[in-house]
Amino acid sequence: MATKYLSPHHSPDDPGGVIREVLLMGPEFSGPAEDVIVAWTLRLGVDRDPADAAKRLLATYELAEGPLPDGACGKLVDLLRQAASSRDLAAGRPVRRGGRRRGQEG
Repeated sequence: MATKYLSPHHSPDDPGGVIREVLLMGPEFSGPAEDVIVAWTLRLGVDRDPADAAKRLLATYELAEGPLPDGACGKLVDLLRQAASSRDLAAGRPVRRGGRRRGQEG
């Protein structure tokens, strides 16, 4: 069963518009930013790469560069920037998100 989000800010890269809602709160957002990132990541699902989604969100919201906003909102933007750069540069592919390697036994 697919989840239907009612937020006008919903997008494939921001399911439910959770990131946009926090950004709109600005300084009124008291955090914790880490909880928002966890919720956002879980909502993305397994078929969307968090690094790519974070890059697109930062570009869409014009937050890829420049100074961070104040407070917990700034922490959220910093975490998104970290997510956007979380790639295995040597292999050129996303960093593994967990699980067991093939052939390993528990």
